[in-house]
Amino acid sequence: MKLKISRDLAAQGLVEYALILVLIAVASLSILQISGVSTYNVYCRVASVFSSNACQTSTVYCNDGFNSLSGWQVTAGASNQWTVANGQLCASGYGILTNKCSMTSSLPSTDYVAQIDGAKLNSGNGYGIFFRSTNGSQGINGYAFQYDPGFNGVVIRKWVNNAEINPPIAFKSMPGADWYGATHTLSVKVSGDTFTGMVDGVPVLTATDSTYPTGGTALRIWDSTQVCMDNFSVNSIVP
Repeated sequence: MKLKISRDLAAQGLVEYALILVLIAVASLSILQISGVSTYNVYCRVASVFSSNACQTSTVYCNDGFNSLSGWQVTAGASNQWTVANGQLCASGYGILTNKCSMTSSLPSTDYVAQIDGAKLNSGNGYGIFFRSTNGSQGINGYAFQYDPGFNGVVIRKWVNNAEINPPIAFKSMPGADWYGATHTLSVKVSGDTFTGMVDGVPVLTATDSTYPTGGTALRIWDSTQVCMDNFSVNSIVP
């Protein structure tokens, strides 16, 4: 009987110690927040003791909030199909737009994440991001990740000599998604021969292809599309 009582007291003691530690942690976090100290930074400092990859941030290869079209070039279509106003890029019809991280220049790495923020599709048949792409004498070679209503979702397509190849190398049907009149983030993670397409930060499809190991990025629209977007960026991949 004495042994059982001792065990019960020991278990009760552990619970009490645990509660005290939780209360201390909560109080410490509250004091840090009141003092203006970032609890996230504190966490990262502690975590970095155990892992060199803790809380690493990505390197920005290029970023554009669309205050102007400076540095952008119309590669296909007419220049008046791309306009900038109030920090948004709006596009209509058919066209391809490239910039400093475009198909005509090299990125610091062959692996990256290319992303469109705040894209709002008003009408038409889609928009997307070229990646691992080049624009040579025979036209565009590379890949494109895009919303495509023909597949009722998103696709990754390969381009060879200025022509997209059918069928897509990957597609994901997303029935019921509110593509028209709603804002979305479209991004693609390019790592080795594996490409991961994401919608609003959620991975939705993956493709594997080793045809084009290098290449830049661009924006594309087609078939009477009318879309506006807030930002375009290309960043390094965080381990």
